[in-house]
Amino acid sequence: MNFSISTNVLGIIALCFTINLAVRNTIVDSYKTKIYLYASAVTIILLLLEITTILLESSNINNVLILNKIVNAIGFSMSPLVPYIFILFIKEKIDRNSIIMAIPLLINALISVLSYRTGWLFYFNNQSQYVRGNFFYITTIIGMIYYLILIINLAKNNLVFDNDDKIFLNFLFTIPIFSTILQTIFPGLLIIWGSVALTLLIFYIFLRELQFKYDTISGIKNRETFEKEIEKYQKSYNNITIIMFDLNDFKKINDNLGHKFGDNAIYNAAKILKQSFKNIGEPYRLGGDEFCVICFNVSNEIIDKALGELEAFSNEFNKKNIVKIIFAYGYAKYTKEQSASIYDIIMQADRAMYEHKARLKGLNIRKKDNILI
Repeated sequence: MNFSISTNVLGIIALCFTINLAVRNTIVDSYKTKIYLYASAVTIILLLLEITTILLESSNINNVLILNKIVNAIGFSMSPLVPYIFILFIKEKIDRNSIIMAIPLLINALISVLSYRTGWLFYFNNQSQYVRGNFFYITTIIGMIYYLILIINLAKNNLVFDNDDKIFLNFLFTIPIFSTILQTIFPGLLIIWGSVALTLLIFYIFLRELQFKYDTISGIKNRETFEKEIEKYQKSYNNITIIMFDLNDFKKINDNLGHKFGDNAIYNAAKILKQSFKNIGEPYRLGGDEFCVICFNVSNEIIDKALGELEAFSNEFNKKNIVKIIFAYGYAKYTKEQSASIYDIIMQADRAMYEHKARLKGLNIRKKDNILI
């Protein structure tokens, strides 16, 4: 018992340090930081609740039964919350499906509260000893289902995590899964929340490593990642569409309104790109006001539809804001059979983008050797 308290205390201290670091320095983007903080805060609460139950069970103080019931009811109600929060991290946003997935959480919380009187999940015998109820496994099953959904969503998320990341995270998430199975088989082995704390610590290190792949202002992948991944994509994919983007009059935003407004324009431009190419392409910031989206195995019709949505999102944003976001864009397709190099395709997309930029500004387009001048 004392060992469990010691490991829980160490877990709480370590998580407090990572929370402090995450608050001081954003992890990848603000959404991921918030989700990590929520998961860490819930884990700390559960570690504290577990410490409390251990102390209450070993206490000689009378009339602790009511407090013990309350602590266990809260603990059971919060237990599946951590894997659910991990799912929100992998999904990258809270949508309708996320809300629907929260229904088992509410059901579990209701059963946990009712167990205070019914003993469905837990009860205390005549010697005031904790005993598992007839429906104890409901909470465990809900938690395991969330972990299964987490792994499925991780496997489907090809735009944020590469294969090496997925393998690493799958092994990482087996730590709490394995611990839950062990504690279910051996009730005296209190290791679940210590293992979750360990998972979060390793997860924090992973996120910091992941951060090197992302641009801090826009929240999307940076040029260095683009350079590395374009080489890999050239070998792995046969049908790739490269779409190049440039923000019109970005220099005027910086010069007339200041760099804070410029950074805000970059952030919102990236947000619009992510909305427009959701599930079909990966956006990158190449530097300054230049962006790129890489799409895999999609038709020109799908690309044109996404670009139409891009125009619609941009117009909607421009109606509500002083800073106007106007994209110039162009795209070209790469196939192994027809293209010499993917870098030739990038140059073609870049030329198409500059032609579109010139049309937006009403300029005459003159070409020499296929180069816009």
